[in-house]
Amino acid sequence: MIAAIILLASSPDPMFGPDKIKHAAGSFIIFSSAYTLSDSPWDCRGIASAAGITVSAGLLKEIYDWKTKGKFSWRDIFWDGVGLAAGLGAVWVGKKGGEF
Repeated sequence: MIAAIILLASSPDPMFGPDKIKHAAGSFIIFSSAYTLSDSPWDCRGIASAAGITVSAGLLKEIYDWKTKGKFSWRDIFWDGVGLAAGLGAVWVGKKGGEF
């Protein structure tokens, strides 16, 4: 297990690092903002549209990196998903009663 963590951390695209924090934070902010600005907050449509916007932003960023830098990072996509999940969790906790 420790060897796997060391290998992941030492690869050209490490699993953990400042870049991954930026991806998670950016997705959290995009999801939270899109959900807050949706026409139907506290509704599943608001969640779905915010998730769609967040996923699209993450994919577009990776496509841009692939076209300009020649690299597409699935690890960045993973961390975008972590940020989306954190945003969904924050929305759920902030909703009265915690029910969608």
